[in-house]
Amino acid sequence: MTVNTHSTLLRLSLPQYTRKDLWIFAAVVPVIVLVYNSLIFGNRYFSEGRVFVWASLSTLLIISGFWFLFTRIAVLLRYRFPHDNDLMKRMVISIFLFILINALIVTILFWGYDYFHFLNYELNQVRYQWTLLSAAIFNVFVTILHEGVDSFDKWKKTMLETQQLKKEYLQSRLLGLKSQMNPHFLFNSLNSLSSLIGEDTQAAEKFLDEMSKVYRYLLRSDDKFVTLDTELQFLDSYSFLLKVRYGDGIHINRHITAAQRKLMMPPLTLQLLVENTFTNNTISKESPLVITISSLGEQWMQIQHNVQPKIRIGIQEGEDLGLENVVNKYRLLSGQAVTIRQTEKQRVIHIPLIDGEETLAYE
Repeated sequence: MTVNTHSTLLRLSLPQYTRKDLWIFAAVVPVIVLVYNSLIFGNRYFSEGRVFVWASLSTLLIISGFWFLFTRIAVLLRYRFPHDNDLMKRMVISIFLFILINALIVTILFWGYDYFHFLNYELNQVRYQWTLLSAAIFNVFVTILHEGVDSFDKWKKTMLETQQLKKEYLQSRLLGLKSQMNPHFLFNSLNSLSSLIGEDTQAAEKFLDEMSKVYRYLLRSDDKFVTLDTELQFLDSYSFLLKVRYGDGIHINRHITAAQRKLMMPPLTLQLLVENTFTNNTISKESPLVITISSLGEQWMQIQHNVQPKIRIGIQEGEDLGLENVVNKYRLLSGQAVTIRQTEKQRVIHIPLIDGEETLAYE
């Protein structure tokens, strides 16, 4: 426990621009030390062991201290100019500041060594100017390297999130299809249809029409977003099938504003949440399952239902996959969290809605 706390404090105390900062430091700083000292001391740096050791150590300590100052400045500039279109502005400001600070470092080394007669050094103006030029070149190179590594990290993170998002969408479609196309559901649907044909042909036609809409939507839901209105229309068809099957054992109420119907959400979100609800709760006419979908503020929606869990032996694998899938998709798509609050008698889910244009029409 002590080791973990110490490592956490170390990470908090040191600025970090990329995850590869230490690798860049280890690769670049030794080169800078060698170049600076070879310009300062000339041939003495490589021919005299005492000069090589002490000059390298002193220069390494000075440059290391300023290196973390450079990183802190770079981090602050990234917070100030965080967007991709700010890249050139951020780099120009960074390079300008770093060249000024590096000029100060070089001046400290040359005049400091001369003033204290460090290793019998005497100031050489020509070498001083060449070192200033080298420092400027190093600044440009290191700044470009840091930005390149940072951009690569962002690209890699985006690729990983894209792959995870694709996985969530495939799982979403699989869960939706699985909940509707498994033999048990299909048998119940066909059994309901068969009963309706014998009792009420018009109701049977309505059931078949709504059932075809459900399957058509499930098979076409490839888009990232659909409007809430599209999802609610699909929910009408889906809830119709549930009402035929469960009768008064299930009630789905909706209180959605007209403005919110134009906002977006991932397809099958409502179906997965409703399916998760009736799968994990008992349904009966005497104790009906009541699901209420309502607006919450300008860009949030609330799904609330009473909790009357089924009696299960052990934990059923995958019983909350639909809910987990919705949570993961929202985290990847919008960065907003789906909040879930549950008591012994009630579960409340808050879903964020997203601005955008409709990408899938309900038929």
